[in-house]
Amino acid sequence: MDNENTEGRAGGLLSRAFLALCFVYFLNSFLIAPFSALFPVYIESDLARPPWFTGYLRALMLLLGGVFSLVAGQLCDRFGRKATLTIGLVGSALTGLVFRTGDPYGLTALLFFMGAANGPWSTAGQSILIAAITPARLGLGGALYFLSNTLGNSLGSLCTGLVKADYSFAAIGTVMSVGMLAVIALALVLLPSDAPGQTQSTRLSTWTAYRPLIKRRDVHLLLSLRLTITTFWGMATLALPLLIYRVSASESLPAYFAAVSLTVAAGCQLGVGYLNDRLGRTGPLLVSAAGIFLSALGLALFHDSLWGLFACGTALTGTAWAVSTVIPRLINDVAAPDEKNRLVGLGHLAWSGSMVTGSLVGGYLIDFDAAWPFYIGAALSALGFAGALSLCRLLDKAGK
Repeated sequence: MDNENTEGRAGGLLSRAFLALCFVYFLNSFLIAPFSALFPVYIESDLARPPWFTGYLRALMLLLGGVFSLVAGQLCDRFGRKATLTIGLVGSALTGLVFRTGDPYGLTALLFFMGAANGPWSTAGQSILIAAITPARLGLGGALYFLSNTLGNSLGSLCTGLVKADYSFAAIGTVMSVGMLAVIALALVLLPSDAPGQTQSTRLSTWTAYRPLIKRRDVHLLLSLRLTITTFWGMATLALPLLIYRVSASESLPAYFAAVSLTVAAGCQLGVGYLNDRLGRTGPLLVSAAGIFLSALGLALFHDSLWGLFACGTALTGTAWAVSTVIPRLINDVAAPDEKNRLVGLGHLAWSGSMVTGSLVGGYLIDFDAAWPFYIGAALSALGFAGALSLCRLLDKAGK
């Protein structure tokens, strides 16, 4: 039956909703790449603030993204995924304004609104993905979806590195915000409208709607995978740009690192997505999780070497994004049809909470001992591997 549906819909890979989603995701990632690559550098070099201040700002944004992802799960049910996604894109338009203010209160306000909008963006995007792609193609579909992000971020980071020497942070920020206004307009035109869900959960309170999910063991294991590995990823995404900047004394080199590592991650995503459809979820997920553990050990040992940071950091980026590629398939396998939007929101809350923890811990540890974030990351990724193995065994036993 799955094969018949796949053929009838071309696996969803050529559907208007999926193609438009990937195109919008690519443009969004391209335009916000300077923020992703250089925000810690901007705080330290232009504002002369310590890493803990960067961690505080990132934590605020990520925490709000997680909180509002729960609301976004119900927004998708009530008002449709397109409307929810558009709310998230409005927050991305504020990203460029970060580079135009050095006032702590102004930065806090901007990241507050950016975080609140990130929940709807992430939740609606993954919900559209799961709805548009048949389960038999969800591995490759998830890979192409996340590939749109990594390629956009990689190309945007490369362009940032090329122009950073000639343009200020403020000038780059202006281009980011103006470009995002055009992306919002394209999303409104290209994304097909969808009818709001008609499930009972749309009439329930947030706690009542999510309570049945929170009690289940398969959900616990899925969230544990996100909590452990993503906490390390939060530390690494703050530490790596700063360490590369400190070792090289170059503001452009962290952007070049982002471009290189995300290009490699794109290949990892395609490979894992293809193998996920062909071989099942277990092998690709466990190999990727093991790769994160080995990369963490390498970074702990070579955190003061530029080549070590590039090589091990690139390996970490590739394997971390490979794990993310498998997540939509896992959500689809764990959730019933009327639970998918809410489980996406719950998963994003776990992701955001982990990124908050990682950013705060990483911001303090990097000035105490630069190796500690990566040693702790190795321990967390080992726990994530154990959780992934348990989840796969549980799903196999249930015949999912």
